[in-house]
Amino acid sequence: MTYDLATPSLARLWSHEPDWSQPYKVKRSFLTDITTSRSKKERRRALRTDKPRLTVAFNVIVSDVNQRAADQFMRGGQNAPAVVPDFSRSAALTGSSSAGASTLTMASPPAWVAVGQILVLMGPNGTREAVVVEAVAGSTITTVDTLDNAWASGRIVRPGIFGLMKDTTRTSWHKPSASTFDIELAAYPGGEPPEDEGTATDTFNGLEVVTIEPDWSGTPSMDHIWPVEQVDFSYGRTAQFRPVTRMQGIIEQQFKGLSAAQAQAFEQVFLRAKGMRGSFYRSTCKPDMALNANATASTTIVVQGRDIADDFSTVNFASVSQAIEIIKRDGTRLRRLVTDINASGGNTALVLNSAVTITTANVARISWLPRTRFASDDLTTEWVSPRFANISAVFQTVDE
Repeated sequence: MTYDLATPSLARLWSHEPDWSQPYKVKRSFLTDITTSRSKKERRRALRTDKPRLTVAFNVIVSDVNQRAADQFMRGGQNAPAVVPDFSRSAALTGSSSAGASTLTMASPPAWVAVGQILVLMGPNGTREAVVVEAVAGSTITTVDTLDNAWASGRIVRPGIFGLMKDTTRTSWHKPSASTFDIELAAYPGGEPPEDEGTATDTFNGLEVVTIEPDWSGTPSMDHIWPVEQVDFSYGRTAQFRPVTRMQGIIEQQFKGLSAAQAQAFEQVFLRAKGMRGSFYRSTCKPDMALNANATASTTIVVQGRDIADDFSTVNFASVSQAIEIIKRDGTRLRRLVTDINASGGNTALVLNSAVTITTANVARISWLPRTRFASDDLTTEWVSPRFANISAVFQTVDE
């Protein structure tokens, strides 16, 4: 038998919860076509413009009757449509529904409560029920079939991920009556639960600014990339060509202990960018320069040392975009485009596109603010508990 997106009612519910000794992993995958010129300028095209592919992976420990049920699930339907509750998202019922009814009540249903989508109702003592949404009108959700169970106000509802189990699912047998299942399910393409992309809350120069700081205990890293073309005939002198005008950075960072709201905000950046397709501003999160003198309503600031001037004073900033972020000690963030760089005695003068008033006492950090994109079309959120998550992300600076 062939199954497709038109058969959500055929899905068999995997009702066993994750073993939180291992993370519950949610991977979102976009697909971007990138054409790169000799000078490393990019043209990027999103091949998945709507939803990313969605995969979840987690471990489950089952024993006794639950082990028998899980074993039978695999024997009878591992290769058939399945639905797994998304344990990273939830909402609560705000009204009661009786068995045999076909409506649920939820104040302000989230984006994943949508027509044709599967919802999983979570009750006590392992009671689970999967329903398909037929209609949504305000706080009333109509289901395709009637409810098998009564559901009280306050019961948890999760989006159901409708798809296929991995071809090979490993089970570790701890004893005859207890096992661990390594579960991985890929949602049917196009059938993933809808997600709220949100809107950028911080922008500069027409682009979103991503401000979340990395976890410094995770040792962020950066690969400095600046290729040189060489012609070498294996004897005599070689010739070098430098078509790439600026260094490119590949930055890997970890973000640990994120709350559900923080994790969703990070995921929304990825969703809005469509993976590697979009770009945004993101500072280096480091003190790249130190203010040398106070500036009062001035478009020029002077920073310590003249290394920056020695390296960049000949750059034509009319054609090369460069920006900085100034963070004051009170948390205020000032962002400016750099329009010129000159030597100022033994220091460097940065000419900005608009004036700032800052002092050496009230500036906490001045960082470069490069235009950046995700360096991968995959983003995995690892939920270490139902409330907290870790995300590892790789960013790449772009010259656009």
